[in-house]
Amino acid sequence: MGFDLPGSELIHSTFTWCVLSAAFFGAAASRATRRSGGRNEERERHERAVSLKWTWVSLLLSISVLLALTGVFVPGPEKVRDIRLLYVFLAASALFFLAFRFKRAAGLPVLVLGATSAVLLLLLLRSLVAFTGETEIARIRVLATSQQRMTLEVVPRDEEPVIAELDGEYFAPIVKVIIFDDAYVFLGSKTWYRFVGVTSFRVERTDDGFRFRQQDTDLYFKRAAGISENLYGLFERYEEHIPGVKSVQVEIDLKRVREAAAAGSGVFETFDIMLQNDGGVQIVRRR
Repeated sequence: MGFDLPGSELIHSTFTWCVLSAAFFGAAASRATRRSGGRNEERERHERAVSLKWTWVSLLLSISVLLALTGVFVPGPEKVRDIRLLYVFLAASALFFLAFRFKRAAGLPVLVLGATSAVLLLLLLRSLVAFTGETEIARIRVLATSQQRMTLEVVPRDEEPVIAELDGEYFAPIVKVIIFDDAYVFLGSKTWYRFVGVTSFRVERTDDGFRFRQQDTDLYFKRAAGISENLYGLFERYEEHIPGVKSVQVEIDLKRVREAAAAGSGVFETFDIMLQNDGGVQIVRRR
């Protein structure tokens, strides 16, 4: 799909799992700092209370660790290298510790503060994901190049691979995008897209230098990835009358296929087609 289901960006955010892990860590710390019983209790009852207390602490810590590991593997290990995660974890752990530890003394104020903080934190997480996030919409693998002709394997997101035979030395994904205003982005909205195909270009020498000339070989998918053509056409036709829409446009970015891919080395290039939330398309070489 060209857009994720509501809340799906939270599932793929490391901050979400960081906060959930901090909640159980704070609960474990609250349990660990509580007294296990009065001084005059029978020894056997006191030992049972102590054993139950540390059983709960161990269980809560285990869940916290499990959620932290989930936050590594679901969003991807490369997203864990963010120092903000440590600050969020420490702040959330302290908040949940106070909420669980002093819930009787604080009562309703702590509950209201916790609920308000959770809502604000969710909005913050959605806005962080939306402003800084990117979406992989396709993957392109170079199968062969020869005499300014290339063979590409194009794999759109959630679609079957397609083989493209194109002239030229540059390929360019054709992506139709709907970009929303920053206010919508703050609430978690992402750029909608429709990945319709791939075209190609060749560099030609002119009296003024060089220029790109589009070739006659194009690949247009029978079933484009992303939103429907009818929905895109509706936004394109009434762009000025739809609130919250910043721009409806077509993105075509060029990437050169290196000749080394056809030098007999057996190593072929692979590119990720990434959609930025400002509507730009970035072609990133996989390493």
